[in-house]
Amino acid sequence: MLVPFVRTLLLYLAIICAVRLMGKRQVGEMQPAELVVTILVSAVASVPMQDIDIPLAHGIVPILTLIAAEVLLSALSLRSARFRRLLTGRPVPVVRGGEIDQRALRALRLSVDDLCEDLRLAGVFDLRQVCLAQVETNGRLSVLTETADAPATPRQLGLTPQAQEPFSILIADGVLCESGLRQAEKSRAWLDGMIRAGGAQTPAEVFLFCANRRGDVILMKKE
Repeated sequence: MLVPFVRTLLLYLAIICAVRLMGKRQVGEMQPAELVVTILVSAVASVPMQDIDIPLAHGIVPILTLIAAEVLLSALSLRSARFRRLLTGRPVPVVRGGEIDQRALRALRLSVDDLCEDLRLAGVFDLRQVCLAQVETNGRLSVLTETADAPATPRQLGLTPQAQEPFSILIADGVLCESGLRQAEKSRAWLDGMIRAGGAQTPAEVFLFCANRRGDVILMKKE
């Protein structure tokens, strides 16, 4: 029982390292080559996990080979626009000025229902509001609405809003986050004072505490 456990653990760590080397894209944001490598890595790793008679190297070496190939292709894509277009393709416009490009939809094998669903997910429920919509190389739909239908910005309204200051997590589920304190440029004494002002005595009684450098806070006590 110990041998399969150790083999599985080693392959698990190898896959984590492989995914980290590929970057931090989500599955829906992967290019075709990255998705293929991810699927192949999973398939290759499953074989030595299930059959202990197969040497562990027969699983790790192919994984390293696939990741090396992916890193090499990524480097070549950064250096050559022509190779990048060959590997990932080009964005395809499917809506222009409220009109659907039926030929592009057929080429992408994308139905009108799929297109309308993607538009709704982008916050557009009226096709006439679309100035340009195109399917990106990762398969996602990007949408540009007509100027008259786009939300007004503070600049267009002649307003000067206060600059936003990002929040940092100082306490998460009762655990103090020292890095959050440094990011928010706050001291432990300030934090203790704010906790008591919020009705708690110790960080252990706090579910979430966020703060920014400006001094704004979000405090949620444990239930």
